[in-house]
Amino acid sequence: MIVDRYRAAGLRTNPFTIEAADPADPDRAAAVFVDRGLPEPPPPGSTTLVQLIGDKGAGKSTHVRHWQRRVEGPYHYVPRVPIRGRFVRPPVGPIVYADEIDRLPAHVRRSWFRASAAVSSTIVAGTHRDLSGSARRAGLRVVTHHLGPADHATLRRFVDARLDVARCSHTACTSIGDHELAEILLESAGNLRTAEGLLHALVADHVHALDEPAVRR
Repeated sequence: MIVDRYRAAGLRTNPFTIEAADPADPDRAAAVFVDRGLPEPPPPGSTTLVQLIGDKGAGKSTHVRHWQRRVEGPYHYVPRVPIRGRFVRPPVGPIVYADEIDRLPAHVRRSWFRASAAVSSTIVAGTHRDLSGSARRAGLRVVTHHLGPADHATLRRFVDARLDVARCSHTACTSIGDHELAEILLESAGNLRTAEGLLHALVADHVHALDEPAVRR
């Protein structure tokens, strides 16, 4: 007989299961958002590029999507593949959200910046590289935020938010202590996406260490 230990612990699934492979998915972004204390972007029509610079997994996508939920505007994700997807110019409007804009070919990005500056657009975008030079030459003011590695307090907020969404009050979840978080923080080097995978494995270990559950399938 197969024992469903997650259901026995009151869980539908592991709280740190990655719900969608696409980092631009809005539902996933909402589920994993952690407030890093960044100020709100300027309003639409400010002729500004707000660039969030950080490594993969630092939280750029979730922040861009969080701001989009607060002030509506079109969203554009620049894919890694297929390559032809990188040549699609993002939309132009009063406020536009975009991610991975460093993947745009230089001439596409320059054209987009110029067109956006011409209509006093506000661009809120995630990038791995500082694009302030190109943006300023196009006529945009630039606001830059650097998303560095998460600290212990940020990781704790991330964990608590995911457990709250999962409504997990079982010891398999609540037994995630500061010592274990410190180990995860060290192993992940503060990268939230890496930490998410490590937390997934940790909760799985906790669940499978439980006594034989009463609930079976």
